[in-house]
Amino acid sequence: MNYSIMNDFDNSCSSVVSLYQVGSENCLPGHSFGPAVRDHYLIHCVLDGEGAFSIGDRHYPLKKGQGFLIPPGVVTLYKAENINPWRYVWVGFNGSDASGICSKCGIGLENPVFQFSDGDRMEKCIHELGESYRANKNRFLTLSRLYEFFSLICPVDAPPGKNLELIDLALDYINKNYSYGLTVSQIANHLGISRSHLFRIFKENTGMSVQSYLLSYRLERAESMLKNTDRSVKEIMYTCGFQDLPNFSRQFRNAYGLPPGAYREAYRERA
Repeated sequence: MNYSIMNDFDNSCSSVVSLYQVGSENCLPGHSFGPAVRDHYLIHCVLDGEGAFSIGDRHYPLKKGQGFLIPPGVVTLYKAENINPWRYVWVGFNGSDASGICSKCGIGLENPVFQFSDGDRMEKCIHELGESYRANKNRFLTLSRLYEFFSLICPVDAPPGKNLELIDLALDYINKNYSYGLTVSQIANHLGISRSHLFRIFKENTGMSVQSYLLSYRLERAESMLKNTDRSVKEIMYTCGFQDLPNFSRQFRNAYGLPPGAYREAYRERA
């Protein structure tokens, strides 16, 4: 059953997080929404079928058991597949702690896609949230349903020692495979955890996202090769996992102040 409820609920009992909208839809083949920009946080969870989500220049094919976050102020587009269109539920919310709640669930602008395990429980939660929202009688019950929803998409915390072990394994895997076309999803699959869980524990323990660390490590290796080898800039680029010269030069200049060739020349003049 399709339904959508929004903007008719008094959220005065909580300014930390408040419900903005909730809904469910069985999408027709090829149904899409966007490009659009939201003024609140919006999370979709796919219960059946397939579709795709785009945010900026990143594109994510999605299926049952996956979800995506639309942060405010960002251009996004999502579309149902033609052959097996998705059925999803969604929750929109805002408030002073909305961003913090997303971070605790391991999702954000850099990592908008997540996995959830219990589709039946998710559907029941959204139905009860919608009913409470529609009745507009017990504000605290509605708020408790909203937090139940967050609990269903938030990875279960592992013991601190286990998280540190996973971080060590992730760092080792990156350091050994940085020269290949390594992705965050590949690292998460290697560790046997979800991408969102890896993003959260990596950021908590290193202060950096996985993408930022991988880029930083590749640039450090490139800088070392420029100083200590006679390899061409292009060869170093490929060895360090970059695929095109303009992007490599731009990233290197952002980190070290000069493009690769000029950096090598300046280093050798000082040596």
